[in-house]
Amino acid sequence: MVNRPDTAAGVIGVTALGTKVMLAVPDDAAEADRRLHELHEVHEMFLASRAIPKSGLCVDVGAGAGWFALPFAKAFPEWQVICFEPDGDSFELLGKNVARNGLENVTCVNAAFHPGLDAADLPRRAPGQGPLPTALNHALTATQKAAFQPLPGLGARLAPLPDDAADAGVQAPALSPDLLAALAPDLLKLDAPGGEQAIGAALRSVPVGFITGQIYAHTPAQAFLPTPEAGDRQYYLVAGEHALRRDYEDNFDTRQNRLDIVVAMYNCRGYIQECVDSLLADGNPDIRVLVVDDGSTDDSGALVTQLYGDNPRVRLLTKANGGCASARNFGRMHSDARHITFIDADDRVDPGMFSALLEVARYTGTFVVEGEFEWFTLDEDGNEVLTPSYEATEHRAPGHHRLGDLTYRWLPGDVVATGQPTIWRRVYRRDFLDRQNIWFPEHVRAFDDQIFQLLMARYCGSLAHVHGYAYHYRQHPGQDIKQGDERHFYSFNMFRAIFLRALDEGWDRLDPVFRSLLNTMAWSYAELKPSLKNTYLEAGSEFLAVVSKTYGHNFGPAELTATKIPGLELMLRRKLDEMRDTPSNYAVMRLESWRWQPEFIRMMDANRSAHADIQD
Repeated sequence: MVNRPDTAAGVIGVTALGTKVMLAVPDDAAEADRRLHELHEVHEMFLASRAIPKSGLCVDVGAGAGWFALPFAKAFPEWQVICFEPDGDSFELLGKNVARNGLENVTCVNAAFHPGLDAADLPRRAPGQGPLPTALNHALTATQKAAFQPLPGLGARLAPLPDDAADAGVQAPALSPDLLAALAPDLLKLDAPGGEQAIGAALRSVPVGFITGQIYAHTPAQAFLPTPEAGDRQYYLVAGEHALRRDYEDNFDTRQNRLDIVVAMYNCRGYIQECVDSLLADGNPDIRVLVVDDGSTDDSGALVTQLYGDNPRVRLLTKANGGCASARNFGRMHSDARHITFIDADDRVDPGMFSALLEVARYTGTFVVEGEFEWFTLDEDGNEVLTPSYEATEHRAPGHHRLGDLTYRWLPGDVVATGQPTIWRRVYRRDFLDRQNIWFPEHVRAFDDQIFQLLMARYCGSLAHVHGYAYHYRQHPGQDIKQGDERHFYSFNMFRAIFLRALDEGWDRLDPVFRSLLNTMAWSYAELKPSLKNTYLEAGSEFLAVVSKTYGHNFGPAELTATKIPGLELMLRRKLDEMRDTPSNYAVMRLESWRWQPEFIRMMDANRSAHADIQD
């Protein structure tokens, strides 16, 4: 807050971090409002929820008149505070404000940081060290002249210019970002337009515990992620509508700042190299591939070892055959990454797709980020054909958000729930999946992605849909879903699990699940072998009757007709008539039917076949 009236001309009282300081400030109301907003809505909010050590070194890059540094120095008198400010007028105000508030723990340096400068070989300050070593104190005064340009509308802030544009800028005192690495601050406040990436890179291996500040141009999130030897780091950097954050509540401390891609592989020797190569194509060191060999019998695992045995970004995990759901869970349990995704070994992605999704995930902090997907087929001549999914037209609403060169839009969970299950082209926050208890059901051998998608859509609120990068969903005769067999009946098993969870948790809205159920029935019926269609009609009408009795929901004629399942409306009426004496209540969903279990369908089908052979 600001205490007015001013106690002197150009001097205001600023209360922040539980203390009050008097600041002489520039005669620029817009600049004062901007600085006060940053102080209270960014820096103060970030530090208020964190346990700040009793002492340490705080470095304020772009200190201005001392808006952040001086309240911090007064609130934490046992901390050393070093302020860097290149603008001459602002630096003069900063010095007067330090004296005005009697702060003896503040050092002011008239300099910015320029990425084009090299630093001398300096000793790194040790954690918890008292006064700075002589060499570092001397380095603070060893400024050079470098080229900068004032940024319109941003007060006295200066942005670095490259050497070949030096004549177009102004000369200001500057230091190398490597000096920050030598200082090894315990807390960094950052306000350095154009220098963010160089400063972040200089501090990657430095144990900086806290970073707060502003980002003016898109900076890859990787620049501020600490290396393992630097330890954990809390940061909150506002970048326009985005905020690059690493908050202690976001994830588990033992997890690493990367994305693990779990590849479920079973007998995919002909596809696995194309799959993994597409995941590694852009060389992102923050992406690791976990190939789970689910008991393959075609030496797929041996091929992965041969191709990627020396690649630190690829890890082969082996297990007994248990189905793709168990393979995905197995890979997840062997991952220590903060973000995770799952893909199938016969698919591939656009180069850079998962890097793009990870970048949006880090800047938005959202639970789920997805790319686009395309059907991947080969024509009769063996040429690749990529066909955009239905989303190419349905998800092109205006109002795209921009993050650097990336554009995305927000999709409500309801839209995702009723769409085709495409869990493979999404990046998930691990803590989200863990806290919401979202796993793949291992007792099924198909449709395990359906329950995963519906639960994710229920809990995520909205997800970010990134344009321009697609997952290539390969279509070939060997796919499970192309067989048209009894595995399609697993969908009833999955939806029953969803409805039971909804009852246990008291979900208030189920319309998206009802729509998803009907969409799935329509798709499955169309794919089924003719010999199973009558049984599916029986199973589907029975399941819809149970849903109706459980929730009192009426499936209308138009909805049922849209499934293109002949006789479904008539059969549902008959089933409901058979259950007319059963009261509507939540216990009905706990009833079981053999028609919803593929194992029983398979057994009945085998019995019919055997009986037919005997008759013949």
